[in-house]
Amino acid sequence: MKVLMINSSPRTKGNTHIALSEMEKIFKVEQIETEIIQIGKLDIQSIDVVV
Repeated sequence: MKVLMINSSPRTKGNTHIALSEMEKIFKVEQIETEIIQIGKLDIQSIDVVV
């Protein structure tokens, strides 16, 4: 199993990062692979989907 954690805070090393890092420690004890990605400063815009 792998857990993907997404940090959308603009503060790269802020409280959200600290919380995700603490969760990462718990997952490691349980031998669960993790990845944290930082998207807080990316220019992400919504995409309209037509069905």
